[in-house]
Amino acid sequence: MIFLQQQRHAPRFFYGWVVVFGCLCIQAAAIGIIQNTLSAFIVPCSTEFDVTRSVFTLYSSFSTFAGLLMAPIWGEFFKDHRFKNVMLVGCLIIGACMFGYSMAKNVYWFYVIGSVKGLFQGMLIGVPIPKILSNWFVEKRGLAMGLALAGSGLAGSVMTPIVTATIEGTGWRAGFVQLAVVYLVITVPVILVLIKETPEEMGQRALGADSLPVAPAGENRPLSGMTRAQAFKSKTFWFYGGALFLTEVCSMGLQNNLIAYLTDIGYSSRYAARVFSAMMAILVLGKVVLGRVYDRFGMKTGTIMLFSLMTLSGLVLCFASRSPLPMVCALVFGFANAAPTMQPPYMTGRLLGEREYSRIYGVCQVFDRLGVSLGMPVTAAIRDVTGSYIPAFVAVSVCSLLVLVLMLAAIRTSPAEIAKFDALNNAPAPANE
Repeated sequence: MIFLQQQRHAPRFFYGWVVVFGCLCIQAAAIGIIQNTLSAFIVPCSTEFDVTRSVFTLYSSFSTFAGLLMAPIWGEFFKDHRFKNVMLVGCLIIGACMFGYSMAKNVYWFYVIGSVKGLFQGMLIGVPIPKILSNWFVEKRGLAMGLALAGSGLAGSVMTPIVTATIEGTGWRAGFVQLAVVYLVITVPVILVLIKETPEEMGQRALGADSLPVAPAGENRPLSGMTRAQAFKSKTFWFYGGALFLTEVCSMGLQNNLIAYLTDIGYSSRYAARVFSAMMAILVLGKVVLGRVYDRFGMKTGTIMLFSLMTLSGLVLCFASRSPLPMVCALVFGFANAAPTMQPPYMTGRLLGEREYSRIYGVCQVFDRLGVSLGMPVTAAIRDVTGSYIPAFVAVSVCSLLVLVLMLAAIRTSPAEIAKFDALNNAPAPANE
């Protein structure tokens, strides 16, 4: 009997790490395969449609702008709905859009399909993954998010040279079909089999849940933080939102024009793809390292590290005609490029609280998506006007320093503002007279 009791209470494998692996696979497909390989299509597609690169890359802006409009709606929607079924529908719609790109007759097809994709991508990425991970992890949340979000860099490093070879061998249309098939093969089984939204589904508790304050019997544990309305009135929210916007402008401005820039200055498309692949491979490590830095040293140290490297990345690219500087840039930018995917899921709850996480996160996605929509086409437009990407890369370095200032300001103002709003939100209701 004693043996049976010990066996019953023996520690079980924590299923949260399986959820992390599932989220890694989804990020690998939805970001690494669907988004991080798109720079390989800029030159062949703009050449076939006889448009400038800035005109072609507007399809990405249409997609992200549609996502921008929907982000607050998805944040509100997920406040009261479960994730898995919605995620499955979203992944099927995005897969269909990728097949649609392969059949495009002109650049306007890209604009329409990109807009449809943007409307529904929030069903799969955005709120669901960080919220699911937050349900599973109180402790080691930075590490869990770093591992899960590393999937985008891993898939980007693997798929970019593969799809580049496909484009060179059989054309860009075959490249989009290839991406769509791989994407669906990964996401559908993972969502159906691996993803569990809460520890309670597996008879477990969140990792580190014992460290949380215990609520009185029959009551829910009070959540710290701001309501969405209160966030709009805080300095922290606007510092943070501005930083998210400029982070994406910097990241997309470098990442999605990298291959085109390197081929412009004389490197082969194969070498440019290898540099991009190396950057994505380093990004995998960068996210894991950043997660550990957040957990161990805090947001301030992680932020200073990230944007010092982002500033350096733009400057190194200005001199990339001298080998091996492209690979040096891949190393530096690979770490810096962890910022866009790691900041929103980790820092939103830390800076603004968990009280209305989904609603606030959805609004923060507006800043994020707006930056994505402008980063690549603005950089390409500067190249079209000046004949060089270098002025844009200098601007990226300057903007990176501005992001650092804004993020540090948000980190400084957050504790006092959360304490102020907690005092208001948790105040006892006045007694009826």
